[in-house]
Amino acid sequence: RLFQKYPRLARDLARQLGKEVELVIIGEETELDKTMIEDLNDPLVHLVRNAVDHGVETPEERVAVGKKPQSVIELSAQQVGDHILIEITDDGKGMRAEMLRRKAVEKGLIDLETANSLDDKQALQLIFLPGFSTKDQISNVSGRGVGMDVVRTNIQKLNGRIDINSEVGEGTRISISLPLTLAILPVLVVKVCNQPFAVPLAMVREIIPIQQDSIQEVSGRPTIVVRDEILPVRSLADLLGWQPTQEAQFGVLMQSAERAFILAIDAFVGRDDVVIKPLQNIRPRGVAGATLSGDGSVVLVLDMEDLLSDPSANQQNVTPALGNNAAMPRLTAA
Repeated sequence: RLFQKYPRLARDLARQLGKEVELVIIGEETELDKTMIEDLNDPLVHLVRNAVDHGVETPEERVAVGKKPQSVIELSAQQVGDHILIEITDDGKGMRAEMLRRKAVEKGLIDLETANSLDDKQALQLIFLPGFSTKDQISNVSGRGVGMDVVRTNIQKLNGRIDINSEVGEGTRISISLPLTLAILPVLVVKVCNQPFAVPLAMVREIIPIQQDSIQEVSGRPTIVVRDEILPVRSLADLLGWQPTQEAQFGVLMQSAERAFILAIDAFVGRDDVVIKPLQNIRPRGVAGATLSGDGSVVLVLDMEDLLSDPSANQQNVTPALGNNAAMPRLTAA
């Protein structure tokens, strides 16, 4: 039902822009929590419009580079484990990392030094910065620099994540991963500074003990080698802005989008299926919501993408954190 309105949207916009576009829909029978349908509409409308406006070329441009005059945009949905994966793929011109860096510097969103330190994959994340636009002229379709940052924020409110891949001359794929339901979320409950936190189980690959002599400095940052893979170590206490009370005893090997890392924690409680409740009127940085543990205490459910997007905690990630960078306050019993 959610997908039914998009073919006409793409067709009307393509006609307005002088383009030939076919929107192919796959997996429209995929089921999703009905409470998420309405919140997904605006982000998907924006992504479809972006694909038609920014992603694909005019028939003349496509013929000039040996492509068919008609471009194809594919909107697909499928269930992957305990998540729904929605992808929007086009066969357009793709995005050039150097152009994204230049535009971000021109608009004052990042400085030249930061831009030069980004690899091509990180440069793609620049499109999520507030105020970013690749268009020089403002039109009734685009150019205002309002859009992808709002899309990302709306997806995060649904406890989902958004990722982007693009190849120059081949096209762009934007992937949205959402939990099957907003009501129940499988989590791993961990402890740091004697306080429990929950992290989405879908991101957890395994738990390993941390031996301090196994931590090595690479380019000034702590890393651990796991089965010949060099992984950065991120302290949960540091991400929260807290002073560690002890050396980390365990590491949670996590996969965030296409980035793997080890989250250093003091202890872990175990797996649980929790009913997650949004925090009304406030959204502290790095918190997706809250739940109650079996003993009645409040456990915050962490938004790892948001935590890792803190520029002071992760200098390689240019996506700004929501809110300020103050330390998260500790919870105390009422």
